[in-house]
Amino acid sequence: MKTVSSSTDESRVHQSMTSAATYIFAGGGTGGHLFPGIAVAHQLLADDPGSRIVFVGSTRAIESMIVSEHHFEHQVLPVEPSTTLKRNPFRFLWQNGRACRQASRLLLELQPTAVIGLGGFASAPLVWAASRLKIPVVLLEQNVIPGRTTRWLCRFANRVCISFEQSRLRLRATSDVVMTGNAVREQIAVLYDRAAPLSADLTSRTIRLLILGGSQGAESLNDAVVSAIRQLKGDRILWKIAHQSGPRQAAQIAEAYRELGISAVVEPFFRDMPGEYANADWIISRAGATTLAELACAGLPMILLPYPQSADDHQRANAQVFVDQGAAMMVEHVEPKEDTAANLARAMAALAADPDRRRKMGWAARALARPKAARNIADAILQTVNDTHRSKR
Repeated sequence: MKTVSSSTDESRVHQSMTSAATYIFAGGGTGGHLFPGIAVAHQLLADDPGSRIVFVGSTRAIESMIVSEHHFEHQVLPVEPSTTLKRNPFRFLWQNGRACRQASRLLLELQPTAVIGLGGFASAPLVWAASRLKIPVVLLEQNVIPGRTTRWLCRFANRVCISFEQSRLRLRATSDVVMTGNAVREQIAVLYDRAAPLSADLTSRTIRLLILGGSQGAESLNDAVVSAIRQLKGDRILWKIAHQSGPRQAAQIAEAYRELGISAVVEPFFRDMPGEYANADWIISRAGATTLAELACAGLPMILLPYPQSADDHQRANAQVFVDQGAAMMVEHVEPKEDTAANLARAMAALAADPDRRRKMGWAARALARPKAARNIADAILQTVNDTHRSKR
């Protein structure tokens, strides 16, 4: 297995002796792509506080919100996703052509030390332009099944950092692939060393349940959870719920819990995820790779409902890794949707009734954690920069 070599120490020394570095993080669109980049950006700043960090991505509101909350620069390109190609091929070609030209101008202006591709359609113009200008490129791939963008862009990248060893065989054989893990924010990485989730009173009838549908919410997951809890109402389980609902259903879900007489906090988006993890006994969630990396660090047992329309069914592949390691139960969406809710209710009842299983799942989740992934990726970036400098001498 290829890892980052010890020459990264030399890279850090070299960087400190040169002019201030500029790192461009390309892509985003979702929290799952952005949060690993933010974790790595903070690590690079810790190494060299004089560095400049710039995030460049799409016009999606959540992207601007997340980046601004972390006080990084944010610029946008007029990128169009591949789904636009069938609906409006002229718009797709015109807008992405503009995005590539703007990306080239931006790179010539900023002269970055490296470009880090975060995945997703928004990363493509900048990564492609950087490769043409011979700027070092490192890609971050969060999922077991690499995204279409990563599979295409890896031919232009100096290095690809993967989160699951299973991803290696799905990338070009000529790609320089290193296993780093998926970077999580420092406030979440430190949960790995906290004993509370594993030493809590698992026999208590009160269960603190955290429900996550992703940063944009997930209506089918929301519906399944509320229906499942309604079915379990007579099981004498005292639920204390925190539910990230997404913006469209927050009021509706909050009212459903009130009607059921259940203590619940329902928010479109939780900004203090470390606090939510610290207060949870177990999780019901989608199977986005970044969420799974965070849950592993928190050492929390989980029931996963993979998003069935995820590209290449990658969420199911992510979930399967955790199921195979005994860290999760998986409930898949089926038709009719009432069957999904019934299957979820059975999984929830089984987990609620088995404290020992929950404890073992928490340990299994911790075994999958890579709390130092941000450090590993930062080292891979610095080594890539150093290798590029050497090859130019």
